[in-house]
Amino acid sequence: MKLIQSNIKTMSSTQLGELLGYEKKEVNRKILAMFQSEIDGGIISPSFDSRGYIEEYNLPEVESQMFAAKWNIKHLRKVVEFFVSAPKPMSQLEMIAGMAGAMVEVERKQTEQARALEDITTKVERLETSDKVLTSCPVNAEGITSICARMNIKYSIPAWAVKEIVRGSHGMRPAGNVQNQHESAKGATYVVWWVSDVTAAFKRISESCERITTTLVTHPEVSKRFKLIN
Repeated sequence: MKLIQSNIKTMSSTQLGELLGYEKKEVNRKILAMFQSEIDGGIISPSFDSRGYIEEYNLPEVESQMFAAKWNIKHLRKVVEFFVSAPKPMSQLEMIAGMAGAMVEVERKQTEQARALEDITTKVERLETSDKVLTSCPVNAEGITSICARMNIKYSIPAWAVKEIVRGSHGMRPAGNVQNQHESAKGATYVVWWVSDVTAAFKRISESCERITTTLVTHPEVSKRFKLIN
């Protein structure tokens, strides 16, 4: 196997393709899908052809190992060996350490991508849910009666103040409208809010109130003074 010089710390899409048996076009596509943030952040630099189109990418050593490790251990071994500056083989401990580090980095990247996807999915679900009439209340949402009871237990805030805060301009987007399933309700609906949004809003309110007495406070977003005990 031909080794690169020790002062060269990157691999191009062409080199990766030749080493791992992929076409450069396929390598470019996989690099873009796997390392979008690194490309945007300048860690992975593109090379352009005469027309200004991206011809290939240049990956640092760690990202090259991560790319290879995503597919199989044999690919990772080839890339690790590619970056060895001397023609002598790596020791077993060096090889294990190199592969272990690359695998840890791959797992970290996959975890970050999974969390990002989960956040996006949650935001989309919230937007979609808020415009629908639901047949039952989501497990992570609650109605105004439940909110009043919870905030009274936690902060001793009276129900009228809780309702004013929840229904005011405090950035809490309703989770949706739930259809009352009781026959006497005749299809009436009630609004529910996300528990996490409610909790965060009341925490903010409680921390920014002006204390008047040991039990009474005022807040610019509430019409009159009200009881609050932290």
